Amino acid sequence: MKCCIIKDLLPGYVDGLTSRETNTEIQKHLKGCASCRTAYEQMSAVLLEECLPMEKEADFLRLMKERMRKKYVAAILLTFVFVSGLMIFLKTYDLPIPYDPECMTTEIYQMAYVPNSFGLREWRSLDVLEPDQREAAAAGAYETMEALRLLLTRSVGSDGITSAGRTIQRNGENVRVIYYCYTTSLWNRLFSEENRFVCRSTATGAVYERLFQRSEVSHYEQEQREIYYLPMGNMNRLERLSDEEFDALREKAALVFRGEI
Repeated sequence: MKCCIIKDLLPGYVDGLTSRETNTEIQKHLKGCASCRTAYEQMSAVLLEECLPMEKEADFLRLMKERMRKKYVAAILLTFVFVSGLMIFLKTYDLPIPYDPECMTTEIYQMAYVPNSFGLREWRSLDVLEPDQREAAAAGAYETMEALRLLLTRSVGSDGITSAGRTIQRNGENVRVIYYCYTTSLWNRLFSEENRFVCRSTATGAVYERLFQRSEVSHYEQEQREIYYLPMGNMNRLERLSDEEFDALREKAALVFRGEI
């Protein structure tokens, strides 16, 4: 081919638009013609300069897209962590129920040391025994004792109970001081009316005072006890108080029971 024809075909060749046969002829000509080869190199350089900004722009767009994707994922994760933390807080943060003397009180009841279904003896309330066991206990066949339990005679919107007890030296005598409080979670206070318990025997002594219940494997001695209703959502913090500070909380609490049992 003549140089004039080659130079007319070079733009198409550089852009990759010429046929295979034409490409073969052009390549043969470029090997032997310095003038056409120079023209080809100049065209290729111009094309490269035009392509570089486009490639840089494409790289920039890919980089921005990747950054946006990472920010989107991070935002989702942060939202999930925030919502999860908020729900845990709402469900675990306990609010105290105000004291209501008309429905919050205590009751002394009788327990008997009777055999269970496995033949082992345990302390059980007389009002849950079988009739024959109740009659046997009344006849003196079983050892009996008095115990104390909390009473909640109507619903107060509570779904839990918290308590703390400690034996205090007061005026040279031991006094078992017990604080308790009915609670509700912040979640239930805001969103739910369910999980509200009400029953005549809401909790036995073992729930709020582990030393208050006698069993076949634990020693129990009667002592002077004072039970107070202290409006406080979490009583674990009372463990850090001194005996004097613990006893002084009586001023903020309502006395529910005082006696030796």
